[in-house]
Amino acid sequence: MTSLTAVVAKDLRLAWRNRAAWLSAMAFSTIAVLTYSFAFDLATGDVRPLLPGVLWTTFLFAGVFAAGQSFQEEVDDGTFDALLFSPVGATTIFLGKLTANLIALLIIECSQLVLATILFDVGLLTPELLGIVVIGTVGYVSLTTLLATMGGHVRGRSVLLPVLSLPLLVPLLIGAVRATGASLGLEAGTAPWMLLLLVFAIWSTLAAVLLFPIAAEQ
Repeated sequence: MTSLTAVVAKDLRLAWRNRAAWLSAMAFSTIAVLTYSFAFDLATGDVRPLLPGVLWTTFLFAGVFAAGQSFQEEVDDGTFDALLFSPVGATTIFLGKLTANLIALLIIECSQLVLATILFDVGLLTPELLGIVVIGTVGYVSLTTLLATMGGHVRGRSVLLPVLSLPLLVPLLIGAVRATGASLGLEAGTAPWMLLLLVFAIWSTLAAVLLFPIAAEQ
């Protein structure tokens, strides 16, 4: 077993053991989708123009909340400090955490896509839309994992993470919403917005990999 695989397996076990944050994120996203479904049923017949914004604001808030809470529990238990003293490199630690958070969030997001498909009667489980979700999720998970590390030992860190991350995620949110709308037939094509998402995902991942060793030492 490689170091990266070991870190991913460890983080997934911790996520399952301390699953309150992820279950809360799942509950939040489910309630949000259900609430929007009833509201849209009363307001309009065609929900497709509204769905991209609903999905991505739900994904982002659920992801930021879950990342902050799960990392806070790891810091409080001393697991993160113990991992830093291990012979595993900082880049491997970050990539392991990124992969574990990505898996957990994609499970939540896919479940919400299934729920939204049933409630809104719109086909959301297409390869194109799933690709948009994966690329967008990589972008914001990279950023939130880094920012959660930077604020891990700061008092009031549960409030600090949304304040820091949400303004930085505005370009991703715009690109994800427009790309999702294009995949639902609301615009001409997804290529420009997919490119924006891809550039943001690459930028956030590279920046997080480079800055994580510095953030982890604080």
